[in-house]
Amino acid sequence: MFGSNILEIGIGLMFVYLFLSLLCTIINEAIAAKIEQRGKTLLEGVKNLLNDPEFTKLAQDVYNHGLVSGVMQGLTDFTKANRLPSYIAPSNFALALIDILGSHGAGRAVVDQKQGALELAEKRSAADPGNAALNQAMAEAQIALARAKSAADDVEAKITAAREAAAKLKGLEDFGKIQEAPAALQAALEAGRALASEHPNPLTSIENGIEALPTGHTKQSLLALVDKTKREMALVKAEFRTAEQAVEKLRQTLEGWYNDSMDRFSGWYKRWTRQVTFVLAVFVVGFANADTLMLANRLARDSALRASINAAADTASQKIAGDFSKTQSASQALLDESEKLNLPLGWVNPLANGQKDPFAYERVPTTPFGWLLKCFGLLITILAVSLGAPFWFDTLSKFMNVRAAGKLPDTGQSASSPSKGGD
Repeated sequence: MFGSNILEIGIGLMFVYLFLSLLCTIINEAIAAKIEQRGKTLLEGVKNLLNDPEFTKLAQDVYNHGLVSGVMQGLTDFTKANRLPSYIAPSNFALALIDILGSHGAGRAVVDQKQGALELAEKRSAADPGNAALNQAMAEAQIALARAKSAADDVEAKITAAREAAAKLKGLEDFGKIQEAPAALQAALEAGRALASEHPNPLTSIENGIEALPTGHTKQSLLALVDKTKREMALVKAEFRTAEQAVEKLRQTLEGWYNDSMDRFSGWYKRWTRQVTFVLAVFVVGFANADTLMLANRLARDSALRASINAAADTASQKIAGDFSKTQSASQALLDESEKLNLPLGWVNPLANGQKDPFAYERVPTTPFGWLLKCFGLLITILAVSLGAPFWFDTLSKFMNVRAAGKLPDTGQSASSPSKGGD
């Protein structure tokens, strides 16, 4: 019996920890949604990944790209500030990056191609000066090179215009009000795509776009990924090797690169969440007077309260099947069970019918030693609550399983079974 009481007291404390942790989680999520913490963390991660801390170059282009800006809330209502996306699909990120780099590098790729064609035409014409056809081919190559340079200059001008338009934004909240930056980027991308269509190898355009990036970890990483793609494509037989396959292989490689970085971004957000949860735990526990020593004392003395909390914990565990963090009804199920209980929380003793609570004792200490114990008890609860609701649900479920496994069999049923067998 003594061991059973200790287990029930522990389950009661864990249920209170779970309840308070859930309150902190709800408040935490509300704060994060209000200040767009997920979106801001993702933005900082993308800026770090693309080596654009000032948000004026590649990271800005990615966020202005239709595949990313299209998922921003607020674009359909220009009277409201836009909300940053809290999630960017790896496929969208990779496709946007390929489109931007390919469009930016198309000018150099096509100009190099036309320059090579002109040099070849000049050599042939020099070898046979009187050949009218070769002279005509050289003249056409000169015209083609001039047009390619003009088109490349046009792409560069539009890219510059797009970034200048984005620089006019007062802040990220203007994305839903000012459409010049995405529109200017779209014009630059369309011009780049038209130019890139003249070059047979899109990887060359993408590589040229990477070469134009400032020196840093992003440039090194992207060049390494392109080189990896080239090596993998070299293993494919020439007759089955296509430009589309190369781009698709690069897209998959970029998705993996982005996913690896997303794990680091998630770590940033979890660290912020833990810090906020600890601060919230201080206020919630202090407001609720959730002193672990006081709660343990009350549960040890009040068998009825201990039994009701254990029953509520058992019911909540059955309702919340599976992973607590992924169950949408988990919060509501736990709150429903908590509302049925008169948890011994607060700084005053509730007197429902004007009678004295037989289990009441000093909730507000009157001696220095009493305050020392009170602070120690509150500190234990704060540290426990800061571990988070998923942790306490998992722990509570394990203890409930131990409690269920330790129950004695139904003596009435076992006694009746032999009599039935003898009939």
